[in-house]
Amino acid sequence: MDLRRALLRAAAARPHVLIIGGLGTDRLRARVEQEVARRGWPVASAPADADVVVVIGRPGPELRAVIDGVWTGVPAPRSQIWITDEDEVSSALDDSVQELADLAAQRAHAPRSGLPAIHTGVFPPEQGHDISEQSGHDEPGEHGHHHHDGGMELPGGLAMADLGEDRDGLALDQLHVPLGPVLPEWPSGLVVDIVLQGDVIQEARSRFLDDVAAVERQPDAARALDSAARVLALSGWEGPAARARGLRDVLLFGGGETVRILEELDDLRRRVRRSRLLRWVLRSAGAGRSEVLEALDDKLLSARAAVAGAGAEAPVATDLPSLDARLVGVEFAAARLIVAVADPLPQPALARPTDQGGAS
Repeated sequence: MDLRRALLRAAAARPHVLIIGGLGTDRLRARVEQEVARRGWPVASAPADADVVVVIGRPGPELRAVIDGVWTGVPAPRSQIWITDEDEVSSALDDSVQELADLAAQRAHAPRSGLPAIHTGVFPPEQGHDISEQSGHDEPGEHGHHHHDGGMELPGGLAMADLGEDRDGLALDQLHVPLGPVLPEWPSGLVVDIVLQGDVIQEARSRFLDDVAAVERQPDAARALDSAARVLALSGWEGPAARARGLRDVLLFGGGETVRILEELDDLRRRVRRSRLLRWVLRSAGAGRSEVLEALDDKLLSARAAVAGAGAEAPVATDLPSLDARLVGVEFAAARLIVAVADPLPQPALARPTDQGGAS
């Protein structure tokens, strides 16, 4: 038996999947996540951990450039698929498995040097770098690893820091770090440029790539559960996160009675509220324990009200300037939790206004 073909078949048996969604693809992304979970395929934590890159929707030029940078960091064997319709999700994932096991296809995908390009960030080098961390444990409280890159690089991928004054007037190192747009449990197309002094965020400026005229919005209950699932997953509590996503999928794609959904929501909310370990994890992350827990509880409550038809008002989406203000002054470890709780919408009404001063 050809050893190379045997190894390719082994890699294709349970591939790690990196999902990249364009703006307005929340429903389609949920369908892909549902199918990937049904197959038992792990979600990749970074391009170097991926076997299959799934691009959802029709990304604009900015996100396409990011996707090109991601692809250079994916080692062989690898497969890239593009999904634009729910009906093609299953067949596209099947095609990716066949491509992973195809020796000729993998030879065609291999970099010309014969080795995968070393690229630690998600952005192409001329646009900056990504920061990536993953909490993939079964219980909250177990911390994953992370690394970050600044706007300049030293040999070995180390970041070059600038100097800036802190609140006491001391000159301290400042590190400029863009978060996103390709991170696990991260809103599609969002980039947050932050300035770090030590592990504290001094400045934050968020934006969406590839502005669009209109974005299709998920139903309020599904969106609230999607955001809650991100918070729980980032806290390292995968079981309840998967449960929240399962309820989201039932609301989006059917298959459950309203009474049963309400019972599941009530049980999930009780479990979250009673978890001392979850409170400890959020406190140890410096995330503003009460703020995140209250927002998480509000999302589960709003989801329940929407399912029950109680006529409750939809939660107000966080705009980008408000998100920036919430990030300033918090520890870096809390940034992704705060973004997951805020869950800003990529709509023109939420975009940052352009300067009117005539500067070019």
